[in-house]
Amino acid sequence: MKESFSTAFPDNFCIPLVSEDIIPLAGVLFSPGTEAFYLLVEALKQEEKEKFGSPEITNLRFELKRFDPVKLNGRVRLLYDLQLTFSCSALVNGLNNQHSYWNFEIDEPSKTIYFEGEEYGDIRSTVDEF
Repeated sequence: MKESFSTAFPDNFCIPLVSEDIIPLAGVLFSPGTEAFYLLVEALKQEEKEKFGSPEITNLRFELKRFDPVKLNGRVRLLYDLQLTFSCSALVNGLNNQHSYWNFEIDEPSKTIYFEGEEYGDIRSTVDEF
């Protein structure tokens, strides 16, 4: 299974022409309280849900791995901290410096950006256990 979502650019947004423009764009696009931030955090929660239940995502950071200004696509590494709360007790466990890789593609005519995470989940079959 893999998570994906699309989000629209802000009205005054300029299409990035160089790699150095991607991280500042991510900071604006994914600022807390925006729709894009909500979509990304929910996608990360779904990605982590199978391993950890429903965690809280904090301290979200972006690291650019690649960007092609001609094709307007690339790959980012998302760094974040997880806060896990166990319901049977008030125990909260923090897992810092978690990461996830996401591919993105900018659709210039529609002024949207599409994000797709990597495959996750237990993809082993029962045969692998023997």
